[in-house]
Amino acid sequence: MTYEECSKYVLSIPLFAKKLGTDNLSKILEMMGHPDRNCPVIHIAGTNGKGSTCLFLASILKANNKRVGIFTSPHLMKINERIRIDDEIISDDDFADVFQEVMTYVDKAKEQGIEHPSFFEFVFLMAALYFKKQQVDFVIFEAGMGGRLDATNVVVPAVCVITSVGLDHMQYLGNTIEEIAREKAGIIKPKIPVVYFDRKDAATDIIVEKCKDEDATLHTIEKNQCKLLNFTKKSIDFSFDSVYYMYGSLQIRKTALYQIENAALAIRAYELLMENNYLTVDGHAEETAIRTGLKNMIWHGRMEQIDEHVYVDGAHNVEAIEAFCDTLEVLFSDSNKVLLFAVSKDKDYRNMIKCLGRISFDEIIIVRYSNERSAELDAVEETFRQFSGSKITTFDDIKEGYEYGKAHIENKVLFCVGSLYLVGDLLNIGV
Repeated sequence: MTYEECSKYVLSIPLFAKKLGTDNLSKILEMMGHPDRNCPVIHIAGTNGKGSTCLFLASILKANNKRVGIFTSPHLMKINERIRIDDEIISDDDFADVFQEVMTYVDKAKEQGIEHPSFFEFVFLMAALYFKKQQVDFVIFEAGMGGRLDATNVVVPAVCVITSVGLDHMQYLGNTIEEIAREKAGIIKPKIPVVYFDRKDAATDIIVEKCKDEDATLHTIEKNQCKLLNFTKKSIDFSFDSVYYMYGSLQIRKTALYQIENAALAIRAYELLMENNYLTVDGHAEETAIRTGLKNMIWHGRMEQIDEHVYVDGAHNVEAIEAFCDTLEVLFSDSNKVLLFAVSKDKDYRNMIKCLGRISFDEIIIVRYSNERSAELDAVEETFRQFSGSKITTFDDIKEGYEYGKAHIENKVLFCVGSLYLVGDLLNIGV
């Protein structure tokens, strides 16, 4: 099969396959010789910040001359983005080869009465096999929307990381922070260390309780351990007291304030790999790797500058929008701002827009993206008018809306926010 045929097949899986569950997925992995156990694994779950934390940790490990397999979701432009080693996404040829090998095991499983894996499960199997074939030193698996029932929860990790826990995917995970936290905490395994950013909310008690049940040591990071020191047009400087070590003047690219927290999680996970002898410890070399890795990390679509005075951010739930607004109030307080916004109709966009109402935008441009999940323009516009006095313009065509925004920003800053679908569409039209 060609790459195009393989890719088309994988993307069509949601039309005919349901979730297998971790028991049946484990049986397929056993047939495959457990490629998921070929090297140390770091497992990362949470509502927001998972991908950024994955990339920060991978970048630090790369700076220490390690090859790192990274499995993330969703993709913005091409399915290959979900499977990468360091900075390189899987090639089309390798994608086709791994796809066909996984299909042979799926066919064998079907002979034993195991149904076809879901889309996410299938791509996870491809990633695990690819990383084994490429003989990477570490693998970082990002959980999907949940944790407990997630395909990635078949792994036996060296370290677990839980990023922020917020209200998202409530139709699948639960209607309260506590219910969602229980799903995320499902990745916690017996005696495996856990890193968690403690926001002193309802999720914390759930994480603490689960760690006690599993006899897993919990390493919490609190906000006062991270301090913003300075920011420029290109970078954010901060310090981090990990308890293990005090890091002064760390630097990341100027993206968003929330990336400080994700960087801190990655640092603590890296320290635990050292403490548990997955890495050779050399104090000076390790600190150099941390500094270099943080500085070099790029995560497309997450408060990314794509043109002069233009940023895209895939913030797509209330917590992420709040973090986005925090960033604007601190890092862009002196800038005149224009918002380009699109959102999925199944999101809590009323409260997202209510939060955005605290920012004084010179103009708000509302667009629809190509996916059928996009919310209707009229409904979004009506909601904005309840919470914002800014000028509002709507465009059914995303390219038209973006070009209008670009033509009108002059000395202002254009922020494109509300959905990763929006970011993907903008990148696909070549902005």
